[in-house]
Amino acid sequence: MPMPTTITEHEPDTRQPMPASDNRFPHERLDAYAAARQVVTFVARHRTRLHGLPGEAGPQLERAAVRALLNVAEAAGRQGVRDRARVFAIARGEACEAAAALEVAVLFGALSPVEAAPARAWLVRLAQMLTRLAR
Repeated sequence: MPMPTTITEHEPDTRQPMPASDNRFPHERLDAYAAARQVVTFVARHRTRLHGLPGEAGPQLERAAVRALLNVAEAAGRQGVRDRARVFAIARGEACEAAAALEVAVLFGALSPVEAAPARAWLVRLAQMLTRLAR
């Protein structure tokens, strides 16, 4: 499956490639973290349109997207294999929850299907990566 286009096309990535002995955090090396970051960026950009959805779906989308991002970072920092896998599985659940809340936003007209498509594609990819990381 091809990677979706970046949601932040108008904002160039200013991070520079690091040498082999870089000083990044473990989560900053993960594609799953980058995908989760894209989702949070999308949600932040559309925040005002998402609030007021029934069932608090807008704020729930925000919370789930942010929790997925934070759980990816937390899991990357864990030492034990089983502990890492458990937290990656939690992050996957959050990504799935965010996808459902995104669908609610489309169903209630806060976002068009075309507008939501990039975030949905990133969420699908994120869930796929987290499924593998949780094994």
